[in-house]
Amino acid sequence: MTDANPRTEPSMVDFEQSYQDHTLLPGEAVLDRLPWEIGRPQPELVEFEKSGRVHGDVLDIGCGPGDSAIYLAARGYRVTGLDLSPTAVEKARMRAATERVSVSFAVADATELTGYEGRFDTVVSSALFHCLEPKQRRPHVDALVRVTRPGARLIQFTFAATDYSDAFAPYAIDENELRATFDTADWSINTLRPGNLTAVASETILASFAESGFRPELDDEGAMLLPIWVLEADRR
Repeated sequence: MTDANPRTEPSMVDFEQSYQDHTLLPGEAVLDRLPWEIGRPQPELVEFEKSGRVHGDVLDIGCGPGDSAIYLAARGYRVTGLDLSPTAVEKARMRAATERVSVSFAVADATELTGYEGRFDTVVSSALFHCLEPKQRRPHVDALVRVTRPGARLIQFTFAATDYSDAFAPYAIDENELRATFDTADWSINTLRPGNLTAVASETILASFAESGFRPELDDEGAMLLPIWVLEADRR
């Protein structure tokens, strides 16, 4: 890692507080939109759905304001969206009602998922895994095993460890950890490749990144494209 890159301190990230006051960390600038509130599904997820790799009952874990869940429900899937933040869940419910789609949203701990055993055929996990502390990851993966049926599919987008990932990722993940976690007796990896996560490019965030020497790629609409690992794994 470069010394010019200021590290995001994971213990300071409080997502419930972020949803309430639209700041990323205490004392930082108030944002019009949080970086992950893009108001639409991630393009990577759209491609997975178009190619027929989403099926059955769907869990959107770490659903946030509901971008993935609402998109999939509008496509005809039965979707449950779970998040630790009550404020995020309420926002998601309001959006679903406005868009007239049916999604079951609830507050839940991603390391437990009690009450959802054996329910899901597809799990969508967009920008959650890298928010978990190392000690939380195994309980989370164990919980995913409990709530999925044999043959279920996990579609997961996780910030990749790069020279500048400390500027935007609570815990950036490397390829070896993903292989060790999901090439197991419980999971079989189908896809593990680099990709991009679309994120809101506010002037405040771009200025902060520039100070650390990081200048993210932007798409045609001016959104940031941040490096991720795209993982597709099947439950054995």
